[in-house]
Amino acid sequence: MFWIFRFLFCLFLFLIISISSHAIDIRKTSTFREDFSSPSITANKWDMPTFELYNFKADPSMVSNSNGINYLRLGKSESTIYPTGFIYAKEHFSYGSYSARIKVSDVPGAVASFFTCTEISKIFSDGTHDEIDFEFITARPHSVLFTTWNLSSGTEGNRQTPTHNSFLWESPDFDIRMWHNYRFDWYEDHVDFFIDGIKRWTSTRAIPKRKMQIALHIYTIDTWDEVQFPPKDEILQMTDWVEYRAFQ
Repeated sequence: MFWIFRFLFCLFLFLIISISSHAIDIRKTSTFREDFSSPSITANKWDMPTFELYNFKADPSMVSNSNGINYLRLGKSESTIYPTGFIYAKEHFSYGSYSARIKVSDVPGAVASFFTCTEISKIFSDGTHDEIDFEFITARPHSVLFTTWNLSSGTEGNRQTPTHNSFLWESPDFDIRMWHNYRFDWYEDHVDFFIDGIKRWTSTRAIPKRKMQIALHIYTIDTWDEVQFPPKDEILQMTDWVEYRAFQ
């Protein structure tokens, strides 16, 4: 009888491992991935807005691909308005894992970003968007700002009421001027932020509920003291790849 129980036990372990492996394989399947291997932005996947806000103007000429790397530039300016590179995915995505491999040049005066937004156009119009952000302040290369943002469509009095949650993570051993993998896992009730596979922060407030678009942007602003406006020279945000994986 012992050999029968042993056989059944081994069979049970085999089935468990097989099911787990299958689930892991499904989880690894990428729903959206961009390797920037084309010499130009893929028109059916990405868009490049044109608008002016604060101290920057989104300009498609500030966007380029070269040798599998996407370059977003914050250009020089003779005024207080600077041309910036901005791209966003046309498709909307739901809960899942969002990641990108990014590095930023070392000139103070800019904020580089990898983020998602419920509606890119509404960032600059009615303000009813939600966001999840990685932001890199080039004047503070040893830090990353994590943010979740949920903007209510309701109002209090005559103004909309935003909710947001932010955390500035800093480490002397970390440098945004080197290549790093940035990832956030978006769940219904929280968002986990990772750098190079290590979880650095969890947000449990201001969690978006609607589908969002993936975006990359570099900009400058004179009301954020840490940015050290104006930019001292041209500044680059370089992205190797961007990926979204749906939860199974």
